[in-house]
Amino acid sequence: MRFKTPSYGEILNTYIAYGIVESLLRAGVEELILIPQGEEYTIEVNASEGTLLAGIADTLKEMLSLHYALGRYSPKEGGKVVSDADFSAGANINNVYWNGVPSALKEILGKIESGKRFSTRQNITAPLTLIPTAGKFLPKTYGVKGGNPIKMSELDYALAWIGFHYYAPYINVSDSNSTYIHIYLPKPLEPVELIEVLSLKDLKAQKSHYHLASNKPLTNLRVALLYHLTHTETLEALETITKKQFTLITYTLERVGNNQAVRSFGELDIAKLMDFLWNFKSANPYYAFRFVDALKDDLELTLEFIDGILHEDADAVYLAIRGLQRKNPKVVRPELVEAILRWFDEGQAFSHF
Repeated sequence: MRFKTPSYGEILNTYIAYGIVESLLRAGVEELILIPQGEEYTIEVNASEGTLLAGIADTLKEMLSLHYALGRYSPKEGGKVVSDADFSAGANINNVYWNGVPSALKEILGKIESGKRFSTRQNITAPLTLIPTAGKFLPKTYGVKGGNPIKMSELDYALAWIGFHYYAPYINVSDSNSTYIHIYLPKPLEPVELIEVLSLKDLKAQKSHYHLASNKPLTNLRVALLYHLTHTETLEALETITKKQFTLITYTLERVGNNQAVRSFGELDIAKLMDFLWNFKSANPYYAFRFVDALKDDLELTLEFIDGILHEDADAVYLAIRGLQRKNPKVVRPELVEAILRWFDEGQAFSHF
């Protein structure tokens, strides 16, 4: 049987596709192929719609159990349960969704368990977390014009949140007044099998939440990505992403006071960055962590370093390392420099180390 994603747009469709894959996995499916087709996807699998529904129910139970285990009653939200789960307060900047999403998912689960038929009407609004190009918050400078809010069917809504929860890394940097949520969505550009999709789960961070006062550099999307990938075990994901064609869709949800916006919308070459970090971390994992921890405190040096990697500009990386060495020479270890040299295959640029 073939499952096809609707025509919501590439970001929302990608979340739904991952949600279908995860739900089928939970229902016992061992083989499938996820096929990207423009902005849509087809999942080829030997399974019925009943199998998919059973998998959705199983997955929603786990997600909601997490929400209520982490949850707290919030007087500010009318005594509703709020948690740091990504489908509650973790990755939503609008507090309407902190309880709204879990409540909607709980209602959908109840319908599946009671055997009620689902309406095909698209009557649930997708939040910015799932589709940042909808609504008024995306500046025109990113080349994507914000449209009207997107309405979804109940099952598509559940599948999208399942896909986000299990396959989309995010970083939340916040305090009582401001919140920056960076979202990184790996998008396959060629057919991938189940085992290859599952390996992307390695990209989800064990720690996704940081306090703004002590982590201001992480408000930058690229700095946060470098920090995240360095501190996450990404072995299986690395193997998949470097062997298959993937792109990384990135965007930042920002709230300062009562003002909301979508920032830093774009795409990055995730394969190149992960290949570099694999070589870098293999040289000396402990000092690789210390190197990036020290580097992130200087925004200009960090961006020079990251852009040098993404554009294979050895001179830019060299200048960033020299700058870091002047500030913190202990973290610039010879074995790390040698690993960078080997990746670039450039001896001349690093001859001064």
